[in-house]
Parts: sequence; structure tokens; C-alpha cells
Amino acid sequence: MTIDLSTQLKGVLPPVITPLTSERRLDAASAESVYRFMLKQGAHGLFLFGTSGEGPLLCEPDREEATEIAVKVVDGSVPLLVGVIAPGTEQIIAQAKVAKAQGADAVVVCPPYYYPASQKDMLVHYRTIREAVDIPIFAYDIPVMTKIKIELDTLMTLGKEGTIIGVKDSSGDAVGFHRLVASKPRGMKLFTGAEMLVHAVMMAGADGTVPGLANVGPELFVQLYEAAAAGNHQEAVRLQEAIVRLFEVFVCPDGTMNVGYIIGSMKTALRLRGIIENDTLFHPFPACTPELIERTETIMKEVGCL
Repeated sequence: MTIDLSTQLKGVLPPVITPLTSERRLDAASAESVYRFMLKQGAHGLFLFGTSGEGPLLCEPDREEATEIAVKVVDGSVPLLVGVIAPGTEQIIAQAKVAKAQGADAVVVCPPYYYPASQKDMLVHYRTIREAVDIPIFAYDIPVMTKIKIELDTLMTLGKEGTIIGVKDSSGDAVGFHRLVASKPRGMKLFTGAEMLVHAVMMAGADGTVPGLANVGPELFVQLYEAAAAGNHQEAVRLQEAIVRLFEVFVCPDGTMNVGYIIGSMKTALRLRGIIENDTLFHPFPACTPELIERTETIMKEVGCL
């Protein structure tokens, strides 16, 4: 089955976690279980190896095995996007070539990081990758991780010339994203990674969402997307309010937020739902605490995800 990204790339694309064994290698059986679970919940596609998937921390053999499993599970039914996250252009090209050969429908590419890069450098980065690998590219704007923002003019230039086919915006910049939606080139796909903004950006004309919280409650996001698409705004608002409550699983008991706790709550949720065996994280993130597990379980029950 051939994927038509122009029509099928929309809706909820969970940025799935990467389940690990206690030895911190890919848990293949749990990975297959996660991918099947997301499709069963109505996900419109899958995104591997993003921030939620601990993509930058994975070794290449585990990346390749997880991609192989996902390709088999998806079997051409929905778009499969593979994150290629590395500090340098050549490293990303190498990962993108493997993803294409394995059957990915598109790759999600972050800006170059570690060395400071200008917006002109960004244009060279994305153009060089596109010239080297014949696969559709999504720009991944997540400055909290990369320490660099892909500016609106840069995204517009890359979109108009066809270097990128879309943007996964995890910047949290609601104003900037609405400006992008309002002026996007024809055919450019726009997805938000901001759980709190899904209803608002859907109403503004976004194509969908790639929310890390979908690892905890994918059904809520699917129902919200479908309600918004059908024009049932009252139901969409209700579901957005439930998602706002569910978002509290990401917040530490002391009110702070950190990446290890957030990813830990995702894995805890999937373990509580019987989808994965372990909630192991890569170092240096600590193991999930009893307090995290209890808090996650309580909130999930409140919103009907357990």
C-alpha cells in the first residue's frame, strides 16, 4: 500500500516512546505492542525517535530494529515518520538514508545543534539533507532542546521551495504558529506538539498534532481531533479540558517539570495500561519513583485513561 502524504498526513501522530529492557536496549516485544496499541486507539500515523522516544540517546542497531518493527506493524496503513536527530548535517543524512531504505514515509529533522547556527546555516542544513536523500522532510522546531529557533521566514522559504513538506512545532510559541498557519505555502503540513494548544490550532487550520501526552491518553487526542474536524466544538472543548487535566502527569509533585520525569510518566502510563513491560529510562534520568507512579495512576483514572 502506498501512502499519499498529501491526503493521509493529518490528525494525531503520537511521538511514541521507545520501550527499553532493564539493560537499556530496545524491548522489541514492547515496541511492537506500543505501535499496535496506538493504531488500535485510532492514531492517524506514528512518529518514532522524537524527544518522547529518546531518539538522540538510541544506538543505531536499536533505531533500525525499532523502525523495522514499526514498518511491519503499520504495513502501509498510516504514515510512518522517523525522527533523525543529531547535531550535524552529515549525521542526519546517514540516519535519513537508513530510514528511507527501511520504508519510512518521511523524516523529521531538527536544526543543527551544539555549534551555534544562523538562519542561513539552517537553510543550508535542510537543503543539503533534501538534496542527499530523496525522502519528504519535516522540520522539527523545538528550541528548548536545540537552543535555536527556526524562524518564520526560514520555514516559509523552505516550504515554498519544497525543501520541507511540513513542520512539527514544539516551540510553544502560539503566536508564531498561528502566523505560520495563516501564511503557509499550499500543501505544507503543520502539526503542533503543544498539548494545551490542540483545539486552538485545529480551529486555526492546523493539520494535526504530535503530542507527547498521547503516550498517556491517545484516545483523548483522537477524539478531540475528530470532534474538531466534525465541527463539534463543544465536545472538542470538553476533551481539551480533559487533556489539560491529564497534562498534570508531567508535573512533579513540587510543581516543577523536567524531561526525565515527563518521559518517565509516559512509560509509567503505558506500563500501567499493560502495553510495555518496563518503564526504564536512559541514563542520566532516574528510575520512576513510587510517587510518580501513584500520581500518574491517579490522574489517568480521573480522566478515564485507566
